[in-house]
Amino acid sequence: SSRSHAMFIIVVEVVEGDEENPKSYKCGKLNIVDLAGSEKVRQTGVTGVRLNETKKINWSLHELGNVIAALTDAKRRDKHIPFRNSCLTRVLQDSLGGNCKTTLIACISPALEAYSESLSTLKFANRAKNIKNEATVNENVDNGALLRRYEKEVQRLKQMLTERTGDYVDRGPVQEDHRAALEALEHTSRAMGEEQENRKRLEGRIRELEGLVGGGGVHPDGSPVAAEEYAMQLDELARERQVMEEDKAQVSRYKQLLLKQRDIMLGLTTRLNERDETILQLQEEIDAYDAHIQMLEDAM
Repeated sequence: SSRSHAMFIIVVEVVEGDEENPKSYKCGKLNIVDLAGSEKVRQTGVTGVRLNETKKINWSLHELGNVIAALTDAKRRDKHIPFRNSCLTRVLQDSLGGNCKTTLIACISPALEAYSESLSTLKFANRAKNIKNEATVNENVDNGALLRRYEKEVQRLKQMLTERTGDYVDRGPVQEDHRAALEALEHTSRAMGEEQENRKRLEGRIRELEGLVGGGGVHPDGSPVAAEEYAMQLDELARERQVMEEDKAQVSRYKQLLLKQRDIMLGLTTRLNERDETILQLQEEIDAYDAHIQMLEDAM
C-alpha cells in the first residue's frame, strides 16, 4: 500500500553442537522495508483519516531524514542519534549505522509536477549512501571452540613464519651477489686509481713533447733533435693520445658499472630490511596469540 510503510523482518539463528552444550551460536536478521512516499496536503487535498495517515507518514520520513543527517554530519557536536523519536527509525537502528549491510533503492517520477519530490528523494538517497557500516558476524563461541580457533591461527602464523624464515636464512645467493658487487666495486675503484695515475703520466709526457715542439726541436740541455727522433716522438705522442682517449672511455664504462652496482646493492639492502621487519611482525603476532591462549587456558 502507498498509504503506509511495509516492513518484513526475518531472523535466522544457527546453533552448532548440542542444544544443551552449544559450541557456537550465530544470529542474523534481514530487514525488507518498503517506505511510503511523502505527500503534500495542499496538492492531494486529503482530509479525515487520510490526512492523519499523511501526517504520520511525513513525520516518520522526517525523523528518518534527521537520523541519516546526524549519522553523516562529521562536524556535528551533539553525538546523540535520535533513533527513538520514531518507531521506524527505532526498528531500523541496526540498518542505519549498525552491524548490518544496507541497500537503498530510491524511486522517483519523471513527471514535472513531481519535480520537488524527486529532488528531495535524490538528496535523501545521497545522504544515506554516505553512511558507513562495518558488518561483522554475530557469533557467540564457547571457550573451548575459541581456544581451538586461536590454536589454528597460531599454527598458521607459525607456518608463515617458518616459510619466511626459510627464505630469510637461505641468503646464500643474495650474500654471494652482495660480496661479488663489493669486490667488483673495489676492483673498479683500484682500476680507476691506476687509470688516473696513467693519465697524469701521459699528460706530463705530452707537455714535455709539446715543449720540444715549441722549442724548435732542441732538447732541454741545448742539443739538437734529429729528424728521425722528432718523427718518432710525434708518433709516440699520437699513440699516447689514442691510448688516453681509450682510457677515458674505459673510465666512463667503469663509472656506469659503479652506478649500476650501487643500485643493485641498494635494492638488496631494501629487500633484506623488509624481510627483517616482516619476520619481527609475525613473531610479535605469534607471541600475542600465545599469551592469549595461555590466558584462556588459565581461565578454563
